[in-house]
Amino acid sequence: MKKLFILISNLLASLFFVWVFTIWTDTYVSHYYPNVVVRDSSPETTFQHVATRLEKLAEETDSFIAIQHQDPNSEGTTVFSYTTFGDGKLPDGLQEKNLEDAQSSSVETNYFVFDGHLDIHLLREELSQLGLTNMHLTIPSKLSTLMAIFSNGFQLISLLIFILTFVALTLISQISQLRSSGIRLISGEKRWSIFLRPVGEDLKAIAVGFSLAGVLAILMQKILSLPTQSLMTIGAGLLSYNLILLSISLFFAQLFAVGIKKIHLMQIIKGQVPVRGIISLILIGQLLAIIIVTLGIGSSLKYSQAWQQHRIGQEAWSQERQLITLSISREGTSPGFDEQAQRKLRTWYQLMDLAVSEQKAFLSRHQLIDRTLQNGMASSKNFITSTEWHDYSPNGNVLIVTPQYLERQNIPVDTTIEQKMNHLDVGEFVLLLPEHLRSEEEHYKSVFEDDLTSRMSSQDERQQMTATVGYLESGQDRFVYNTTPISYQQFLKDPIIIVITPQSTGPQSILFWIDAVQNYVLFNQLSDAQELIQRQGIENWVSEMQTGYHNYITLLDNIQRERWVMLAGAVLGIATSILLFNTMNRLYFEEFRRAIFIKRIAGLRFLEIHRTYLFAQLGVFLLGFVASVFLQVEIGVAFLVLLLFTGLSLLQLHVQMQKENKMSILVLKGG
Repeated sequence: MKKLFILISNLLASLFFVWVFTIWTDTYVSHYYPNVVVRDSSPETTFQHVATRLEKLAEETDSFIAIQHQDPNSEGTTVFSYTTFGDGKLPDGLQEKNLEDAQSSSVETNYFVFDGHLDIHLLREELSQLGLTNMHLTIPSKLSTLMAIFSNGFQLISLLIFILTFVALTLISQISQLRSSGIRLISGEKRWSIFLRPVGEDLKAIAVGFSLAGVLAILMQKILSLPTQSLMTIGAGLLSYNLILLSISLFFAQLFAVGIKKIHLMQIIKGQVPVRGIISLILIGQLLAIIIVTLGIGSSLKYSQAWQQHRIGQEAWSQERQLITLSISREGTSPGFDEQAQRKLRTWYQLMDLAVSEQKAFLSRHQLIDRTLQNGMASSKNFITSTEWHDYSPNGNVLIVTPQYLERQNIPVDTTIEQKMNHLDVGEFVLLLPEHLRSEEEHYKSVFEDDLTSRMSSQDERQQMTATVGYLESGQDRFVYNTTPISYQQFLKDPIIIVITPQSTGPQSILFWIDAVQNYVLFNQLSDAQELIQRQGIENWVSEMQTGYHNYITLLDNIQRERWVMLAGAVLGIATSILLFNTMNRLYFEEFRRAIFIKRIAGLRFLEIHRTYLFAQLGVFLLGFVASVFLQVEIGVAFLVLLLFTGLSLLQLHVQMQKENKMSILVLKGG
């Protein structure tokens, strides 16, 4: 059983590492080669200036340096390419961009040292002298790469499950040879030799498992065209995992070998050892198991709710497949409020003004992210499928849109309101209330005039906003075009709709519109977005132009995958817990078999016989329950898992008790 586990777990670990590198295809170089991340630069710094200095630096240090470029292709998808300096060859799978084509590229990017003697700190100093600022060093190692791989909760949970399973199997292996170990001691075999024998068997199984996993990784690397460097990390990961297994095997061999010295030879022959310490270790394992299972089930339920909530918008999104969202590159924004930062903000505002006035893009600004953050990321309130939201404060059930949104969604309004929406002057907006809020018109008019005035103001300027009120039919779900990865809701029932344009909010509202461009603006089609960006001459400011439908489907698939992965983790955790229960019960009866039998013939009931043992387990389960609630698992889920583990404990103990009853006469005679 243990040999099979070692083999299967190695193969699964190999496949897991391969899967990680398929996700890291475009960014794997950041995990292997030292690089400098540049987030800002002075206006005087040019690409040609930087390129000339890097070419000279590469010659001086006999190094191979590269500048990374991140540009959208003709389909809007991000493409990474590299302009190189010095003698060398790009790592497998990387695309080169010659110096002539890169002349207009941004200098706010990543700078890599692929080979040579150049120290990464010296590269940062040289870039700083060229006018590049706000820099961050990345010096990767195999350890940091492995830590990045296992930083996700699921990966860490899976590793813990594998370790707990191997602990249980190792204990079972050592316990099963206790009686034979006494006979071997009598025959003259050395104590360490007896308990190291399973370690030798584990070492052979580990060697086979590691070898087969390595072969599988090499085959998958060839089939999937993964970078050669990935094999080094996969090898390091597999080696680390197998060293952990070997360490566990050695630890328990040492524990049994030392513990065996403390008891009489006849007790060894009967299979009795001082196992209270080992049972304590298993109880700790059970504590980890109950936390893992609770987290797995809780996360699986939340992902299921998120998937159902997100999936509601699939039909609506399928009819809007051509809508485009923008991802702004580092060069597209600048921190602070200096002239360069203000110039970029004004450029984005001008782009939005053109896009809305020419009806090539529209705004759909919801408050769902604010609600999620207010509730807490892990709150179950974020995953309800209901579209109702009764909070009509400015940060509540409110949509801020441009006129084209109402046209796309076929939302009927009065003729006068429609005319007003299409001819908004500076300082004007349309406030569309659901019919059931008609009686509170004055209140909402005042509240939203104040809110819009504040929201659209800058540090130096303030534009008073005035509302024209209209009404919408109540009982209607409105599609909000949600592409954010934090909130999954796609419809809101009877939101207050605020209609604005960049012109009506005024040029001082640039901060509002830069936030909107990144998260809430959708362009009618790719050609419209490309044409507007080219007119502004800001091609380097955009890293990706992806369809909103693609973002939606990608998030939907990710939620679905996480749902099944967390459920699988919970199932594996339960299976491991059953194995731990079985191991602990066997140890318990090995230690207390005689006392248990005497209590049974004295007429004590099941619960009376095992009261102390069951209380110890129940204490661990309650501690796991409290820890799970502390980790923000819903109390109901944590309580159900507590009942599940309590039931499993009683059931397995009862089964083991039945087996022991059949041996009770033999035990009594051997006493």
